[in-house]
Amino acid sequence: MSDKIQKIINAFYAAKRVDHYYWMHTDGDFGQVSIENIQRIIEILTSTKIEKFELDHDSRFHRAFVERFDEGRTSKIYVMASENPSWKRFSSVKEMCHVLIDEPGDFQPDPCKTIHELKDGAIIFDENAAPETESEGLAEIIAMELIYPLDYRREDREKLKEGISLEDIARERVVPAKYVSLGTSDTWFKSCLSIWQNLKSVEPENLDDYLK
Repeated sequence: MSDKIQKIINAFYAAKRVDHYYWMHTDGDFGQVSIENIQRIIEILTSTKIEKFELDHDSRFHRAFVERFDEGRTSKIYVMASENPSWKRFSSVKEMCHVLIDEPGDFQPDPCKTIHELKDGAIIFDENAAPETESEGLAEIIAMELIYPLDYRREDREKLKEGISLEDIARERVVPAKYVSLGTSDTWFKSCLSIWQNLKSVEPENLDDYLK
C-alpha cells in the first residue's frame, strides 16, 4: 500500500473516531450536524484548544483559514463573515480537519503557495501535489464525511429518488449544495461506503478511556 493511500485511510479512520465519539459523548443532532460537538471531540482527540472567529472582510483566496499557536496546542480558525451559514459551517469543519489529520509536513505558512497549486478534481490523488496542497484536498473530503455523514447521504439518496430537490436537502442539512451533490453521487457514495466498511473498529470504544 502506498504512503498516499495509507494517509487517506488514516484520515477516514480519524473521521470514524470523531463520528463514533460524537454520538456516544454528545447530544448528537437532529439532521443538522452540530459543529460545536465536532469541535469538542476534536479538541479532546488532539489535545488542542480550538477558537473560532469571524472576519469582517472578504477574501479572494479562501473562505476560512487556521493559525496555530503554542506549538500546536491552540488553533484559531477564522471564517469570512460574508459567507452564508452553510459555507461558514463547512469551512469551520474543514479547518478543524487540518487540526485533526495534518502531519508535520502538511503545514504551509504561506497560503498563497498552496492556493496556486490547487487544481480541479481529486488533488489528493495527484502524485505531483505538494504535501500541503494534498492536505487541502484531504481536509475537504474529511470535512464532508463529518458534516454530511454517510448515513445522512444514504437517506438523502432516497429523498432525491422521491423527487425532493438537492437544494431543499442542502437547506435542511445546512451543507453547501456542492457537497450534497458530490456526496450523494453513485461513484462517490459507493467509494466512501467501501472505505468505511473496511476501517478497523474505534479504540478505545469509550472516550473516557482515551482520557485515562
